[in-house]
Amino acid sequence: MKFWTIALFCLFTLTASSQTTWKTYPHKNGFTLQLPDYFKEGLLVAGGTLQWYPTDIDNDISVTVEIWGEGTQASLQTSYEQELQTAEEVVYKTIKPGWYVISGYMTDGIRFICYQKSIIKNNVLYHLRIRYPENRKALFDGILGKIAASFK
Repeated sequence: MKFWTIALFCLFTLTASSQTTWKTYPHKNGFTLQLPDYFKEGLLVAGGTLQWYPTDIDNDISVTVEIWGEGTQASLQTSYEQELQTAEEVVYKTIKPGWYVISGYMTDGIRFICYQKSIIKNNVLYHLRIRYPENRKALFDGILGKIAASFK
């Protein structure tokens, strides 16, 4: 009986995530990002270097791409080290040639899960930052991998 319960849960999870409609955002500053259709392209601020992608699901969900830094491996390494020094609670980190990922938790009134992927592209550093309340973990468990993989 337990096998069938697990099998049905997996089937429901796969069906629900496969029903999500995705939209690709090719940005004028040179990066591409895919997001579920309940996000939209929002404000481009800070002299065109910070793009917001809001959603009506929860005002505490934040998806942004910031463009700053020299696009070299040395600059990427420096950015990685600085982010680790300021991170509140890191649960995953990795750095590879051309990119890094840091994820963990922070508290700002409520507990948030934070994810950052930074890449070198067009001789610039691009920083995808996603922050969402811990109670939205199930939602992001189903979409974060695709969002992160699409960030190029």
